[in-house]
Amino acid sequence: MIAALLDLARTHAPLLSLSTLVIGAALAIAGAGPRLSWFIALAAALASAAFASDMALRLLTDGEIVLTIEGAALFPDGVGAFAGALLAGVAVLAVMAAGASLGDYERRAAPFALALLLLTAAGWIGALMARDLVGVLIAVETAWLASVGLVAMSAQRAALNGALRMLGAGGVGGAMFVLGAGLLHHGAGALDLPAIAAAHVERADAAALGAGLVLLGVALKAGVAPLHEWMGAVLGRVNAVGALAVGVLCAIGAIAVIVRLAAYLLPSLAFGEGVSIALAVLGGASVVIGSVQAVGSHNLRRMTGYAGIAQAGGVLLCVALASPAGYAAALVQLTAFAGAALALFGGAAAGGVQTLETLDGLGRRAPLAGAAIMAGAVSLMGAPLTLGFLGRWRLVEAGVGAGWWWAAGAVIFASLAGVFYGGRLIERLYFRRAGEVYAGARDVWRWAMAPMLAASIVVIGLGVAPAGLLAAADAAAAHIAGSVR
Repeated sequence: MIAALLDLARTHAPLLSLSTLVIGAALAIAGAGPRLSWFIALAAALASAAFASDMALRLLTDGEIVLTIEGAALFPDGVGAFAGALLAGVAVLAVMAAGASLGDYERRAAPFALALLLLTAAGWIGALMARDLVGVLIAVETAWLASVGLVAMSAQRAALNGALRMLGAGGVGGAMFVLGAGLLHHGAGALDLPAIAAAHVERADAAALGAGLVLLGVALKAGVAPLHEWMGAVLGRVNAVGALAVGVLCAIGAIAVIVRLAAYLLPSLAFGEGVSIALAVLGGASVVIGSVQAVGSHNLRRMTGYAGIAQAGGVLLCVALASPAGYAAALVQLTAFAGAALALFGGAAAGGVQTLETLDGLGRRAPLAGAAIMAGAVSLMGAPLTLGFLGRWRLVEAGVGAGWWWAAGAVIFASLAGVFYGGRLIERLYFRRAGEVYAGARDVWRWAMAPMLAASIVVIGLGVAPAGLLAAADAAAAHIAGSVR
């Protein structure tokens, strides 16, 4: 009986990976108190991660599996399954770490914050499994509005300014997406992603403009430079839970959605080359602008956000290659970015760090938080034996193979900038004396941060033994490449 129920659940994995998060959000709001709501939210996130990971493992190992897809709304592919499982795992760690920051909210507000965190994850996972552009739009807007709500709920009143900027940027991005989807339908005659990839395009100009607007609409939410005007106002003022939602879940989710959408748009003979050029230009600009802003930042969260912009630029360069090798390199870089973002945002939250000056001596006063921040900094440098280095190396391999030598130059620039700001973090952590009293949490719930910090260090350390990750990324790229033929 139990085996039959498990098999039934596995065939409905796409729906269950989403519905468990939505149901968990509803139950968290109905919880009797913040801690009970936290346990409910954590259970929902764990269930979603189990379904998403099992589906990804089966899809990437067997190539084709039996799934029951409710209606035509869901269409799991290689990139969606890989990134969905990654995002579900990140959501588990984010919800777990939120237990240490529930004191930032009033008692009645904490369950709503947990519910919004779950809805943020559900929205991005839904966008990674949606079959058509309408489903992608609905899921993306759900995730974005949930994250705006989290920013607005931050204890700091100044965060309201960031929430309003996010709301405005999201409105512009949503309008661009809707207009782009309309132009794509006008030019290619379809909104269904597999159908767009195989469509005979009669109006190439309209379809090309539509594809560009769709990708720009999501890129604005990812904070890709120069479309990231809202980011500094948010990350410099939001609390720990909001920072995890915006700086980790939203950033990873939006970049992953771009990778997936591009995989269906780039094969088009009518407009694929133009989309590739646009992604390459946007990626190169993001690498340079993000690196320069990270070098000049004195706020740890803002620095992490700007460094993430540079990482996102590297992912876009990989995708612009329009090859399975490029998609695989993009997924490796996405995983590396997830590890570094969790380490830096989590370490900042655990250590009560805002400005760089408050990092002084943290490695001795809070060893785990200091080790996580150091691991994130080393990964952003692209140091050997880290996942950050592996992601950049795969980009160089794919770029040189396609004759894009300038992409290798962009990677070198990002690494040199990473050495500067990453080295500055490490120097403050271990080679300076504290100028302020330690502001980290003292209650027992501070240990809720520990799994996220430990997991981020492990992810970054995958650069030592990356065979499994590389095989999964290659399988995901091959699967989606086969889906669009």
